[in-house]
Amino acid sequence: MIATLRQISCILTFVLLLTACRQQHLSSSDISLDISVNGLLVGQSQISVSIRDKNGNAIENPGTIALRGDMDHAGMAPVFAESSQAIKGVFTLPFEWTMAGTWILEANLTMDSGEQVTESFRYEILSQAGDHEMPTMDHNGRESQRMDDAERNGTPGESSAVYMQIENSGASAVVIAAANSAAAHQVEFHRSVVDDDIARMEAVESLVIPAGERLELRPGGLHIMLRQLKTDLKPGSSIGLHLELASGEMIQLSIPILNMLMDEDSAPTAVGDLVFSKLWARPASAGVTDHNDSSSDESASSR
Repeated sequence: MIATLRQISCILTFVLLLTACRQQHLSSSDISLDISVNGLLVGQSQISVSIRDKNGNAIENPGTIALRGDMDHAGMAPVFAESSQAIKGVFTLPFEWTMAGTWILEANLTMDSGEQVTESFRYEILSQAGDHEMPTMDHNGRESQRMDDAERNGTPGESSAVYMQIENSGASAVVIAAANSAAAHQVEFHRSVVDDDIARMEAVESLVIPAGERLELRPGGLHIMLRQLKTDLKPGSSIGLHLELASGEMIQLSIPILNMLMDEDSAPTAVGDLVFSKLWARPASAGVTDHNDSSSDESASSR
């Protein structure tokens, strides 16, 4: 009897070791990410991310999951969440939808081996409960759509946003009265505002940089909207942006297209009393088939 129990124990131990060994040798191509969202209204929600192998089995201790939510309205700040605690292969994270509209949710799994698996999904978020409310939805629901690699290279839509810091070293305020770019049909100044915990966009007539101060254009704050894009804005490319001061002076800048501004920054551009730094714009798709628009290759010059 004792011998039999020992044999059973050895067999169980072997099976557990074999299972663990198989998980250790899983590669990113063996893994799939599935998302379920509890709450598709503006405000707090809960997101579950299931990590499974190609046979549909849950993966224990899969690594660390990071979520990033971006609106197709480029002026909004992204929302982040991260967790390294999974129960039976499922991460559960709190997440906040800050504004009604179309959101792109990216889930990135970093395995213990260092390999990464990324899936992106599109969700429609409502401002309040209504006939189309879907309280819980996975990626197969009609309110959500799994995105392919081409879509992840630029958020589908017809707008983007430009961000930067502008420092005024002069003795008087400088007013930027207008902006334009060959990459878009319309260029406008916008800012994000929050009323009753609901974020929204509003137009701004001009940008004012007081004497001796710095103006920051950033996600979730002031930004320059590029609407009705003429060409796709792809990471690694750049566009030209022309700023018109109230004095009549014109300033030309080159704006790199980045997924998100990192700590690294290109050399500042000085034009008179103004210094421009941390220049970047979000990737976006114009929804056109001709990607040879010369506007994406505009060079920068300043005067």
